[in-house]
Amino acid sequence: MKAKALSVKECAWMSEDCHLVDIPREDTQRDSLCLPNIFQKSKKVKPLTKTRTSPNCQVYYTARELLLEVLDREAIRELIRRAAGVKAGPNRQSHCQSREQSTDVSEEGYADAVTWFSVVLQSGLSLGENCNFGHDINVKLDGWQGVLKRNSIQVDLLSLTRLEDGDKLEVLSAFCGHITQRYQALHTPGPNLAVKKYRLSSQQEHYSLYLALLYDPSSGFICNMYLYCPEQLQRQSKKSVVEQVVRHLLRPFCSHRCVVQLDSSAWMEGRLTHILSRLGFTIHFVPAVKRPPSSPPEGSMMSELIAHLQGWTGPALVPLSDPKGTAADVFLPGLWVTLHVICINTFVLHTLQSQSSGKKVNLTQFTRTLASQLAVNSSTAVPVLPRLNSSSYQEKNVSNICKQRTNTNICGQVTVKGKHRCSSAVRLQNNWNRPGVCGLDNSGNSCYLNAVLQCLCSTVPLVEHLLDQETRRELEKSKCRVAEVFVRLLEEMWLGTNSSCAPVEARSVLCSILPQFNNYSQQDAQELLLFLLNALHDDLKKVAKDQMRCSIRQPRQEHNRNCATESTIVSQLFEGQLSYITLCMHCDQQAYSTQAFTVLSLPIPAGILKCSVQDCLSLFFEQTVLTGGEQLLCSVCRMRRETAVITSLDKPPEILMLHLKRFGCKGKKQVKLRTNVAFPMKLDLTPFLSSSVHNVSDSSYHLYAVVNHTGHLNMGHYTALCHNASAQTWHLFDDSLVREVQDTLVQSPNAYMLLYSRKPFQKPKIQGL
Repeated sequence: MKAKALSVKECAWMSEDCHLVDIPREDTQRDSLCLPNIFQKSKKVKPLTKTRTSPNCQVYYTARELLLEVLDREAIRELIRRAAGVKAGPNRQSHCQSREQSTDVSEEGYADAVTWFSVVLQSGLSLGENCNFGHDINVKLDGWQGVLKRNSIQVDLLSLTRLEDGDKLEVLSAFCGHITQRYQALHTPGPNLAVKKYRLSSQQEHYSLYLALLYDPSSGFICNMYLYCPEQLQRQSKKSVVEQVVRHLLRPFCSHRCVVQLDSSAWMEGRLTHILSRLGFTIHFVPAVKRPPSSPPEGSMMSELIAHLQGWTGPALVPLSDPKGTAADVFLPGLWVTLHVICINTFVLHTLQSQSSGKKVNLTQFTRTLASQLAVNSSTAVPVLPRLNSSSYQEKNVSNICKQRTNTNICGQVTVKGKHRCSSAVRLQNNWNRPGVCGLDNSGNSCYLNAVLQCLCSTVPLVEHLLDQETRRELEKSKCRVAEVFVRLLEEMWLGTNSSCAPVEARSVLCSILPQFNNYSQQDAQELLLFLLNALHDDLKKVAKDQMRCSIRQPRQEHNRNCATESTIVSQLFEGQLSYITLCMHCDQQAYSTQAFTVLSLPIPAGILKCSVQDCLSLFFEQTVLTGGEQLLCSVCRMRRETAVITSLDKPPEILMLHLKRFGCKGKKQVKLRTNVAFPMKLDLTPFLSSSVHNVSDSSYHLYAVVNHTGHLNMGHYTALCHNASAQTWHLFDDSLVREVQDTLVQSPNAYMLLYSRKPFQKPKIQGL
């Protein structure tokens, strides 16, 4: 390994980046498609996130805490999870298999990673290209070589440099995506954004790697980043390089309706403006690689904040030159420039907080101080940094903040004015005591899975049955993989002491039995829920059959045994029954049939902006007439006749799951329906019951969970709102981030699935709770 000064220099878009390619019409429409049954074909994207603030208290970070909040254990796992497969040699497992078997990063591994980064970054970042600390880096690192060679992270990262360039970029993309998502949870930019392109080089050696940044011009905060090789993008898509890059940067902000500033070298004869306007963005072009006229004067606080946008130089460790003369490695330079961006964003947020204190710390001094504190357990001497949203630094008086000095220990406990407050940034807290309120880490576009798991975790009768000691013993005897893993996850969510956990095992097992979910693309939550419940049902049937084999068998019990083995807690709770009466329009012959269901998929009335879930139910149960090719064969006429079909609810389930069909067609174009469907906390199904249902009082249902979906087909994110039976409160679950909400805020225009129970849930009876 050799230390080098890595320069990041702003550059313009080249003509080959903007090369126009004729794309088939159906391909240009794909970005607006949004059908549940084609979610598995969507591109890999990172989920949307929104700013989260606590209504009860202002949470403070030191600069060290902020950086480690972004560069967390999940980020390191995202970075090195493929290393084991690479080190296995030429007979290593496939990429998907190595991902499946990846495990969480240990405390020691995480500490090694932070130490490795901090040792190099202690040389600091400098603005511009005029930096000659290359020799200084080597001198400083000579004394650390023994530590670095023994460091586990160095071995893992060096193994990744043996990947093909395309695989290296995939690893970097996943790492950058996680970093970007963490920043979206901490800071919301303003409505105006800008894009810049940079070239990476070190000591006169130019890499084939480029960096594109999406940033907030008012603060210099970097909202998103993308590392790419133009040749790689040209091979994988017919779209121009600049279009692919800008799309990637803007994906997480498609719902923000931003104005985006882009240099005029990306003009593309106006084509880029047309493409991005369809996604809701307004493009403003400025002179290429020049500071806009509105830039703040030199020496001002804002000029210091955005100075890095013109380029910077920072330290990097790169492999020694290959004697065979092959192309320079792109992985480690890409990794180090990502770490530079993390340091820069930490500097920006810190400066925004302290801008009225009169104290100025330049970027180099700040990064050196911060890096020197990363590998130690004591809190840093850098001033405290509050959790910011887009305007909090304008609203807070920093002099008052400084008076509320904090003492921060390793567990993230913050003492403010003699009161102990717990940082929401700290995921694992020793005294977490909210049974059933547990966030789930995102393991790569897994928000659809997390939302479904949160709803099932809030289904009290299901939780009580699966966490029953007798049920657990029987599951273990029968070796039911899905049910066992799901029970272990429920136990961690209800009886654990952590505010979040990683459902890695549950995802791995599900993907092994459901190949359609064995990828890192966004999927449909409703489809997953059906498959998951079916898998649980099959496992529990297996348990029932095993119990029957151990019992005394008698011929007269055969029918009862068969019924018992077909019924499980899943079917008892979630299964309902519809009845259909078909009427021949020619001879009035009637026929009666039934059909079991688990989820009711409700159509949304067309052409209106707002409706109610009762309107959707009425549309589902309204009488229809089958004509043309849909005509049914009449048993009396012995011919196909026009047939009226009357649908009603013959057996209401204990748990009613409603799926709003938001994805459909508008002409030849597939779209997402944005209709605001209002839903009540208490739902009455009496108008939709069949005449055979005698107990009308059982038709009243109580809402206990909602799955929300925001975005489009290629750019979507799932969250869940669930009612906790123990605390009798509602919580918003956005992957690992959880916050309590008032029941008045449960109503949302983004509702995708609604879960109702026939009886309000009480505190579950779980041993140990």
